[in-house]
Amino acid sequence: MNRVFLAGTLKAQPEITYTPKGEKIAVFPLLVEEGDLRIDVVHVGELDGDGLSQQVGKEIIVSGMLTQMKQQPQHTIKVRAQKIFWMED
Repeated sequence: MNRVFLAGTLKAQPEITYTPKGEKIAVFPLLVEEGDLRIDVVHVGELDGDGLSQQVGKEIIVSGMLTQMKQQPQHTIKVRAQKIFWMED
């Protein structure tokens, strides 16, 4: 089972693209303060609630699974998000 829950800060505007079938893909960095770790989050499909564009700088929780993409010269960890929860102020 590959299931993770991460809490962090949405640090930048999401990059929005679309698949050839028209599915929306949002990619954005999540900053996790413990360890000063940056993880790229990939979400396919529509988001519940407010869009990510209005949430930059806010705390969120991401539920998903870890994936790894080999890039030169390093490996990058990504989370494929199934659910994104907005934290209350």
